[in-house]
Amino acid sequence: MDIKVKFIAPYESMVPVIEECRDEMIGVDLSVEVGNMEEGAKVGKRSEEEGYDVIISRAATAHLIREVTNIPVIDVSMSGYDLLRVLTMTSNFDQKKVLVCYPTMTLGAQAIIDILDLDVDVFTIEHADEIKSTVIELKEMGYQLMIGDVGTTEAAKNYGLESFLIQTGRETVMDAIDLAKKQYEFYEWNLSKIELLSEIIHKKYDDFMIVNEKGEVLIDVWDTFSNCPIDEDKVVNITKEVPVTNKINWRYYVKENEQVDIKIETLENNGENYFLLSFFRNNDLLSQLPWVQKVEIKQKPNVIAESEAMNAVMRVIHSGLETHNLFFLVGDPGTGRGLLAQYMHDLSQTGKTFLEVDLNRCQYEYLDELLASHVGTIYLRHASQLAKERFDILSRFLNKAIEANIKVVISVTESLLHRFDSKLSYKALEIFVPSINEREEDLKGLLTLFVAHFHQNLGTSVIKVQSDVALELVKYDWPGQVRELRSFIQTVVLAEKGYVLKADQVNRYLKEKRESRSKSIYQLEGTLEDIEIQVIESVLEEENYNQSKAAKRLGINRSTLWRKLKKA
Repeated sequence: MDIKVKFIAPYESMVPVIEECRDEMIGVDLSVEVGNMEEGAKVGKRSEEEGYDVIISRAATAHLIREVTNIPVIDVSMSGYDLLRVLTMTSNFDQKKVLVCYPTMTLGAQAIIDILDLDVDVFTIEHADEIKSTVIELKEMGYQLMIGDVGTTEAAKNYGLESFLIQTGRETVMDAIDLAKKQYEFYEWNLSKIELLSEIIHKKYDDFMIVNEKGEVLIDVWDTFSNCPIDEDKVVNITKEVPVTNKINWRYYVKENEQVDIKIETLENNGENYFLLSFFRNNDLLSQLPWVQKVEIKQKPNVIAESEAMNAVMRVIHSGLETHNLFFLVGDPGTGRGLLAQYMHDLSQTGKTFLEVDLNRCQYEYLDELLASHVGTIYLRHASQLAKERFDILSRFLNKAIEANIKVVISVTESLLHRFDSKLSYKALEIFVPSINEREEDLKGLLTLFVAHFHQNLGTSVIKVQSDVALELVKYDWPGQVRELRSFIQTVVLAEKGYVLKADQVNRYLKEKRESRSKSIYQLEGTLEDIEIQVIESVLEEENYNQSKAAKRLGINRSTLWRKLKKA
């Protein structure tokens, strides 16, 4: 009979590695879930109740799982291979670097750093409770890039530092599964009735209260709230409205422009029913609007600006943020306007909310809902495609946003100041975002950044790039701009299994890409009129459906292009 094993991965990109190893194991029925720290502990508790025999996890998450379960928990150690991979990858970055690790890793890490002569310092912590204070201390010491486990890298992101996770490799995962098989012992246990107080201890909610069916409070604990955020009569109504047969219910209340979410769980003890009310702060009333997205920016966006073109953009941004609240990012789709908007928010509106708005889907009667006090930056997309009558409504909204000291960033493909209220032109700053062809000096940095991102988030193998790869990429024109380059690099690193990306490998994929583009243009069928439409559609696609640019390439005016498309 196979051993039933639950592998709780503390991060997403560990999953493909585990699944690859699973296919090679005999005698193990292994499933994978993702959960870090307290969330991982909840998964571990549930896995025990579901009848799993062994749990495998990593570092502090494994420690927390042991506290809430009675079955064996295998801790995935961090091997020298894992350290070597991340140290090799981060050697490409110029920032002041530090590796934060536990005592069991210190000697091995220092040995690898000394042998490879890497410019990385090592800082030791004894317990997970030290992570927050350590990160703050190291930031004050001037460190900009931090290497560590999940808890360390998450804390680093929260304080605006670049962070890289020590990812677990295939060799280490195989060792952990093999250890689980060796240490496994069969346990039989009967699940006893969980007492009310014990259940609450394991819930570990920050803000909660227990009430009986009359609405009387037995116990309440407040952390993020100073006291109960809803009135007493609403608590009583909850106990009357919620059927005890429903184990979990949700209620939503709005108080002083803030939404409070309440999770209601019915509990039974000694024949009596109780309600566990858990309160969650949700100051985003905009979650009901499908055209608005709240973007969480945990660390400063990494903008590559080695080229003079991007340096000019950064100079305008840094000086303009002090004097303006309205910005137009003018550039082609895919040039990174959204990233620049987030960068501007992080520089000037840290701690406030960043909203991304799709003007194509916008319900204009609800625009003023975006002006809540907690909003710092509003990023408006697709303004170039708006109907003429929308600009007057948008102009009124922009004036209100400026008065509320909210930064508004609008992405456009061409200058649109003339379409807005003339008074806005004096309040706005246009920033012209260069195409990738104007940023040859940035290609190496972009390449390094993308490779590192996909290794960290997708578990790809490539960790180093040969110096001549960027030279090959310069030869391609990248009509889809930085976004197309990023997509191309993702395709390459997902396909390649080696640790080093070479120029001949990249050239092979570039050749296929060129051939694909050629086929889209020259393999034409039908009448002359049909071929004309195919050419127009192909050029439109290459120009990201910008009709002005497509018409210019085709040597016709926009009205002629429009008539031909309508006829098609």
